[in-house]
Amino acid sequence: MKIYVQSRGFSQEYDYCWLPEVPPILKQYRISDVIQSESPSVVLGRYDNKLLLLITGLEASERTDFQGRRIRNSVAWVGEDSEANEQKLRAIAAYSLRGLLDTDLDKAVKFGGEFGFEVAFDTINYFKVDEVRHFDAKLESKIGRNSEYLRNDIAYELEERCLPKGNGFNNIPLVVVTGIKSANALKQANVWRGLSNLVQGEGWLEPYKKSYLAESALASSSQTHQKNNSLVFVILLIAVIPVFMILFLFIR
Repeated sequence: MKIYVQSRGFSQEYDYCWLPEVPPILKQYRISDVIQSESPSVVLGRYDNKLLLLITGLEASERTDFQGRRIRNSVAWVGEDSEANEQKLRAIAAYSLRGLLDTDLDKAVKFGGEFGFEVAFDTINYFKVDEVRHFDAKLESKIGRNSEYLRNDIAYELEERCLPKGNGFNNIPLVVVTGIKSANALKQANVWRGLSNLVQGEGWLEPYKKSYLAESALASSSQTHQKNNSLVFVILLIAVIPVFMILFLFIR
């Protein structure tokens, strides 16, 4: 399981960045499109036989930037789609939804280093969370307002039940909890469990029918992105070869 952390240093030159790098899966599947990353958000999804848990916008307890603004920490776990990894990520997601992860993550991030902050990745890797159970997933998809009650409801479900699998549950954000995203945006993303401050009502809305076309389009978009990258590489290679040939002849 790979772990990535985003934070920043104190001075202006140390802006927000990911260590050790930007998680490729975030760019490939445009994960940031489904959340308001500046606010506390959770994304748990399955993408091309990989599991992703992204948690963003957790405020540091003491660290502030050069303008006195509280620094926000984000963390992502990416691993193979295995039973063991799913259990771990379900447990961490539930822990975060109950508001318990903020302090643990904050303790693992300190000022210093080449990028203005340093991360104790070993500490994050060994976060202590409760074990989860393995009842079958409820397949209906539903959304609601981002409230403590519904966050706890999702947390309990993640602790008790497996994530849904199969047709309609691949290459999508299964769980999305965020700030400012419309109900339509959550539905278009095909979320299985989605909470946003913009969803009206107190409890869960009626289960909605997922759009399999949207999932196919997302997978197609990812494949197109990969093909475009390959095409750019080939074009650059074709352009560079004559230059090297000219230099070689000139040197001779």
